Amino acid sequence: MAIERPQGVHREWCPDCGDEMLFSGTQSAGYAQYFCQNCRYRHDVYVGEPAVEASAPDEQVTATADRS
Repeated sequence: MAIERPQGVHREWCPDCGDEMLFSGTQSAGYAQYFCQNCRYRHDVYVGEPAVEASAPDEQVTATADRS
């Protein structure tokens, strides 16, 4: 699954075949996840926490437990 790459997250190319990899998301630790469809290769690249925070949705949802 590929989603639109946020503006602050750069493009990444597969080290094996050279094709542009699909952006598949970010992790809160500052990593962007990419996937090469040709090689079936996943690659995580550190892009920095500010880039990840900028790509997060405007609304934050917090789950709370109902203790009643």
